[in-house]
Amino acid sequence: MISIKSTENLTGARISGDFWDFEELVHAIHHITTLDELQCPYEGARIRILSVSYDIRLAAQGKHNIEFVMNGMHKDIIKSQNVIVPEQNVYLSVEVLWPELLFAIIALNKFFRLQQDHNNYHEWNLHMTTIRKFQANIIDCLKDSMNPNDFKLFTNMLQVHQTSIADYAVQYIDLLNLKFIEMTPEERQMNLLSFAYKIAYEDTEYLILKKQLLETANITKSPIHKMKLPLKYPKEIEW
Repeated sequence: MISIKSTENLTGARISGDFWDFEELVHAIHHITTLDELQCPYEGARIRILSVSYDIRLAAQGKHNIEFVMNGMHKDIIKSQNVIVPEQNVYLSVEVLWPELLFAIIALNKFFRLQQDHNNYHEWNLHMTTIRKFQANIIDCLKDSMNPNDFKLFTNMLQVHQTSIADYAVQYIDLLNLKFIEMTPEERQMNLLSFAYKIAYEDTEYLILKKQLLETANITKSPIHKMKLPLKYPKEIEW
C-alpha cells in the first residue's frame, strides 16, 4: 500500500510502497495522462507529471531508498502455521519536493476530468481509482502538514477550481521548487497553501514568466514546455 509522509524538514514528501504498489501507480499515471488527439496543449503538464512517475519507477528499481516494515507476521502466527517466513517486508521510497507534488495533484485533477469528458472513463476505472487514491494519500499527508484553516481552504480549492493546465509554463514549478528549498521548515509550513494557490490561480509572477517564454518561443518556434531556464538544483537537499 502506498504511504506518503512529509519529510523531516517539510521540504517534500516521502512516497513509500512495495514494487507492485509503485508499478500500479506508474501505469495509472501513464494511462490517465495519455489523451491522444488532445495531447498537444497538455504535453508540458503531462511531461512534468511523468517526471514524478519516473522517480517512482526508479524507486521501484531500488535506485532510491530501501526500508523494512513489519508485515503483520509474529511468532504466534508462524508457530500455528508451522512455517518459516520473514516478519518484515521490503519497502521502497523516494522523496519529492512539495511544489512538485502540489502541481501533480492539481494537474491530475484536470487530467481526470479530461478523461471522463473525452474518453468516457467511468469513476470505477481501475487506473482512475488508483490516481484518486494517490491524490487522497497526498491530501491526507497535507492535513498533517498544514494548519487546519489552510487545509480547509486547500481542499475547497481542489473541489471548486477548474484548473487550466493547457500550455502551462511548467518551468514555473522549478522556480517554486528552488524557492521552497531555500525556506526554513517553519516557512515551508506557512507557505504550503500559498504555493498551491500560485500554481492553481496563475499569479503575477507566473504570468510574467509565461509571457517571456512565449516571446522566446515565437522566435525559436519551439513548444513552450521545451524552453529551458538557467536554473540549478542543489546537489544535496536537506529533506
